[in-house]
Amino acid sequence: MELLRSLAALAEPPGHETPRIVDLLGLGTPPEPADYDDLFLFQLYPYASVYLGPEGMLGGEARDRIAGFWRVLEQTPPPEADHLALVLALYARLCELESEAPDDVASQRWRHLRTTLLWEHILSWIPAYLEKLQEVASPFYKAWGELLREVLKQEVIELGQQELLPLHLREAPALLAPEAEGGEVWLGSLLSPVRSGILLVRNDLVRAGRELQLATRVAERRYALKALLGQDPKATLDWLATEAEAWHDRHRRWHDLSGPVADFWAQRAATTAERLHTARQQL
Repeated sequence: MELLRSLAALAEPPGHETPRIVDLLGLGTPPEPADYDDLFLFQLYPYASVYLGPEGMLGGEARDRIAGFWRVLEQTPPPEADHLALVLALYARLCELESEAPDDVASQRWRHLRTTLLWEHILSWIPAYLEKLQEVASPFYKAWGELLREVLKQEVIELGQQELLPLHLREAPALLAPEAEGGEVWLGSLLSPVRSGILLVRNDLVRAGRELQLATRVAERRYALKALLGQDPKATLDWLATEAEAWHDRHRRWHDLSGPVADFWAQRAATTAERLHTARQQL
């Protein structure tokens, strides 16, 4: 429980307690504020709604579902109910309530709620998030991500896998066709992880420009991607298809941990790769 709370605290901006927490966890040198900002503010936003929402943006129905879980617990949901730090801290609290339950009936109720939170609102998106984190984070946050992964693995071992897909995933719309509304809406769906199965961050689009020898705009991801497609659509679609194929393999690496959830994400990435290849051939 305390380990989870500590990991949750490290998903918040570094503060005066950070060095003590880092020391307790044996994670080495505390992170610099700039490391936190680059990871959580500019690359991988720590909000479930960004990865589970069909728009790939903050808020929306994905956040509302998580806020609903807080209400089930008879708590007023915080404004950012889907923030990683808050969700992990809430999970730690459910573990605590289960261990303190006065009888088996109460204990089983807390365990059911704990299992629901784990599968519906954490493991539904965190594996993909941690995959990308290992690519773009500083050494400290890479170590933090590895520790979080091990903790979640132990939780799955204790609680068991869940065969039914989380509601977030069962109701997630598919990737749109490139010709949808002139391509603008398609770009949005491509940048929605739950639709496309891929996580494209700012650094990826800079890398794409470098690898394809195209000019890269320092702008919001949709505009940066649109600029790349405008310069060389065939090369950019090829690059995106390769990224999607790589994400298929990355999701599959989590199968032993998250089972059907990993399969869902892998299938989304595979479908995206196929559609990108088709779009490339039609040019």
